Amino acid sequence: MGIYLLPGEEKLFTRDEDWLSWGWCMAEDYEFPESWHGKVYFLQCTKAPFCDRKNRPLQCRTFPLAPHMDEDGNLYMIYHSGELPYPCPLLNGEIPLNEDFIKATYEAWATLIQDPLIYDLVELDSEYRIEDGEPITILYPR
Repeated sequence: MGIYLLPGEEKLFTRDEDWLSWGWCMAEDYEFPESWHGKVYFLQCTKAPFCDRKNRPLQCRTFPLAPHMDEDGNLYMIYHSGELPYPCPLLNGEIPLNEDFIKATYEAWATLIQDPLIYDLVELDSEYRIEDGEPITILYPR
C-alpha cells in the first residue's frame, strides 16, 4: 500500500524519513489528469501501521475522507469509496468521525482545489466514482 503525492507535496519531505520508501512514475503513463506532466511521486510506509501520522501525506492524514465534486462542480467530503485490501473500522462505522475533523478536511480541500492541478485530480476522481457507480456517502456539507 502506498499513495501518490499531490503536486508539490514532495517538497514537504526530506527523503531521509526512515519510515518511508520513495518511488515515482511519469504522469503521462498513468491515469492522471491530462494537465499533469512529469514525475508523480509515490510513497509507501515501511513501518505500517506505525507511520508518523502527523507527517504523512495529506490524503493519508485525512483518510477515510475523500474530496468529491458533483456534476455541477460542488465540493463535498465523502467516505473513500474504493476497494481496500483490509477492513477499516473508520469506514465500517466502528469508530465515528469527529464532525470538526470532517469540516476542517472540507475547508482544506476547498483551499487545495484552488490549485488547477489538484482541482483536475479531484474532478477526475469524482468522474470515475460516478461512472463506476461507486457508493457516495456525503458527509459535508449536507
